[in-house]
Amino acid sequence: MGRLCKFASFWLTNSSQECALQNMAEDFEDSIHVHLGRIRHIARRYAAGGSAEDLAQEILIRLWQSYPRFRGEAKVETWIYRVALNTAMTYLKGTIRNRRLHAAIVAKSMPTEASPVGAETDDLVAKFSSSLGDIDASVLMMYLDGLSADAISEVLGISANAINVRINWMKQKFVETYV
Repeated sequence: MGRLCKFASFWLTNSSQECALQNMAEDFEDSIHVHLGRIRHIARRYAAGGSAEDLAQEILIRLWQSYPRFRGEAKVETWIYRVALNTAMTYLKGTIRNRRLHAAIVAKSMPTEASPVGAETDDLVAKFSSSLGDIDASVLMMYLDGLSADAISEVLGISANAINVRINWMKQKFVETYV
């Protein structure tokens, strides 16, 4: 006799282990679907040029590998940020070892001389984000996504007070530069 899994449209005739695996895969897919934009944004932030899609795939692989250990003690978005940022930072460390890639990253992060007047808000934020260090850019990204200082603190392992200080500093720097 088969077992009815999480969704009635999927019928298994084998073990409950297969049913559990199917349910886990569906839960994972639902979680990733909701946060895929964030994953891609992190990949674009940390990867140079066309390698952003490769980094996004690596993040998805690491998320899938760590999903069985996700206990739900933190929010799903916090877990996704933590895994994605750790994967991205590991990736970045590997690329920095190559001096030519390092030079390309530095050149990409340098502000251009073009005037930002009339530029779209997203373009200004992207330009500002690229002028920040990796940690500050990560804090900014999560802050703009609506995460609290406590949630950001949990992801990055930095105190909530330090997160608030960084946010205030970035606000001041943004106003000085673009307003």
